[in-house]
Amino acid sequence: MGQLLLSLAQLAVAIILSAIAAYLAFYLFQWFTRDLDEWAELRRGNPAVGVVLGAIIVAVAIVLRPALRVNVEGWDVGRNVYFWVLFAEGAQLAVGLVLAVITLALSLYLFATLTRGIDEVAELASGNMAVAGLLAGVVIGVGLMVSQAIEQIMGLISMALF
Repeated sequence: MGQLLLSLAQLAVAIILSAIAAYLAFYLFQWFTRDLDEWAELRRGNPAVGVVLGAIIVAVAIVLRPALRVNVEGWDVGRNVYFWVLFAEGAQLAVGLVLAVITLALSLYLFATLTRGIDEVAELASGNMAVAGLLAGVVIGVGLMVSQAIEQIMGLISMALF
């Protein structure tokens, strides 16, 4: 019964922090596209904006995925293990979220800097699906590459807590 309650509590923590992660992913997209009214573009049915925004949310989820696993091997916390597992999961998700936003922001900034011949924001505003697909690929690719490092960091956090 205790394991079921722990799993339900972990689910609740994951849902709450996932909603926050999705919001921060949208904020990251707004930072990248400063001259673009994202909500107006989405209401207008601009698929390019929707594709890139969706890719950013998926990339954040990919980066945060390792943070959901709490490694309790070697922990000596006694009877309060459930509390500490939830605490560790929350801490790992918070750190992972910060790292996800930082890495994706840096990758978008570097990509925009390296591709000076193209104005990504203007292309997205015009609905250019080729540019949207490219940016989506960059964002998801970075998420996949970074997730392994995040998993290692999460393991270190888990070990350092106890």
